[in-house]
Amino acid sequence: MKNNFWLLGIHRNIIADGDDTDGQYDFIEGVAQSGSKTPPHIHHQYAETEYVIEGELTIFTDTGTIVLHPGQGYTIPKGKPHALAATGQIPTKTITVFSPSGFAQVIRAAGIPGILTDGLPDKKTDMELFNTLSGEIGDVTLSPDTFII
Repeated sequence: MKNNFWLLGIHRNIIADGDDTDGQYDFIEGVAQSGSKTPPHIHHQYAETEYVIEGELTIFTDTGTIVLHPGQGYTIPKGKPHALAATGQIPTKTITVFSPSGFAQVIRAAGIPGILTDGLPDKKTDMELFNTLSGEIGDVTLSPDTFII
């Protein structure tokens, strides 16, 4: 269970992190229930690539909306404001690559340990801790009204 966490209501399984990849990237499997979404945010130090395995993922940006289905991927360049939402009828399963690495450390420190089959924990993500830790790696959480989600 050392690599399985719940963060922002999304189950995250850290497959590889900076220790495994010489700091080049984090490789993370995510499962989000339909309707789950992240707050709008920006990564100033790394790019984020989302690849959909199951379900549907909608990416909201300041320049438009991208809807991904199984077999499709999209790279969000560093510095690009965005938010993600699981918008299909079934849970959305993704593989995410954060490059260079860094976000896996935030997941480990602010995430709630737990395996997917146990379901969403009663405890919610500590947003103050999450924002502090993600801010240390150059992330900024934006106002909820940044995008219409």
